[in-house]
This record gives sequence, structure tokens and C-alpha cells, in this order.
Amino acid sequence: MNYYFIDYENVHADGFTGTENLGDQDVICVMYTEQSKAFSLELVEKIAKQHAKLESYKAGTGAKNSLDFQLASYLGYMIAKSEGGDNCFYIVSRDTGFNHLVDFWAERNVTVRRIPNFMGEEKDSKTAVAAAEMVEEELKVKTKPKAKSKSKVSDSNKATKEELLQYLTEEEYSDKILEIFNSYKTRVAINNGLSKEFRDSQKSSAIYKKLKVLLKEKQKS
Repeated sequence: MNYYFIDYENVHADGFTGTENLGDQDVICVMYTEQSKAFSLELVEKIAKQHAKLESYKAGTGAKNSLDFQLASYLGYMIAKSEGGDNCFYIVSRDTGFNHLVDFWAERNVTVRRIPNFMGEEKDSKTAVAAAEMVEEELKVKTKPKAKSKSKVSDSNKATKEELLQYLTEEEYSDKILEIFNSYKTRVAINNGLSKEFRDSQKSSAIYKKLKVLLKEKQKS
């Protein structure tokens, strides 16, 4: 299940781009304030057509960054509430301050990503380039499997290309997916690795779901 926390004060209607691709198991939590409570008819129609569950929360005002604090608190609450589940959490915002929150949870093997909309792409070309460069640098450092984690993965827990192709199509498969699968011991870590590899949240989630049976066979805890 995917949880999306929308910083509506930051992204407004642009943040809802791509909601039509969500499934009925996804949950959208819209956080807004008194200053950002207006929704256009076009946006209302778009929300009405999407299949995901929708929740909305009006954040209190009177203090700087009050919406950010409440979004972060609710994110932590939902992570704790869904502990043990195969869930991914997304902060829909262009506020790079949330990157520190993403790093905090990554160190605790919880998949949290910040995306500007449901397509995972920046609308502004200059911002897109900067975001791409930042993600590329993060991937070099964070996606690279740690030597300690590799040593804990026994041969019996590793998969072959042929085994992955029993669950993925030729188009979906890549050697990077195989590397991630064989480099991490837990399902959460593998899910987190796939999310960092693919900037498309729908793609990473779809691949992870297809590999669940194989993960169980390989006794990934």
C-alpha cells in the first residue's frame, strides 16, 4: 500500500498530476491551511475520478511551518501504525527541507520519498535538472549496497536472472533489480532500494509486488 502526504500549500493543483494512475489500495492525505483551501472545479473533477482513498486535514496556523510539522507528525504516526506491512510513504512537495525527513527514515529501513507530483517529475525544467542531479548523487551513495549487508546474504537467499524472469517480463527486468534483490536481506531494504532506483513510484511498487512470492521463497524477512 502506498501513502501520499500532499503539502497542498506548496504544490497546489500541480501536485495532483498523475493521480489517475493510482490504485484503490493507495491513500492520499491532503494537508492544507486556511491560506490554501481553494480547489478549482477542474481539480475536484480530477480527484473524483481517481481510485485511491482520499483524506484531508486542515493544519492549524499561527506558527511558521506549522503544516510541515503536522505533516511530519502524521507521517510518523502512520509509519508506526503500519509497522510490519509492506508500505511505501511519499511526501508530495517541492520543499527540499523534507529531504532530511526522508534520510531519517531511510536510516531506519522505512521507504519514504519526496516527489513533486504523482508522476515523480518536476514541472520546471531548471528544477528538474537540479532534482535529477541530486537524485543521481543520492543513488551513488545510498543505493550502493553496503559491504556489511552483502556479507549477511547467503547464497540460498540469492536469486538468478532466470528466477526473476519467472515473475517479471523482459521489459521490466534489469541487472540492477537483480543486484538489489541479492544485496539486501530484508523485504523492507529491497523495497527501499527499488524506490531509490526508480523515480517512478508506480513502477517500483509494481515490481516489488510481483517479486513478493520470490521474496518469500528466498526467506527475505
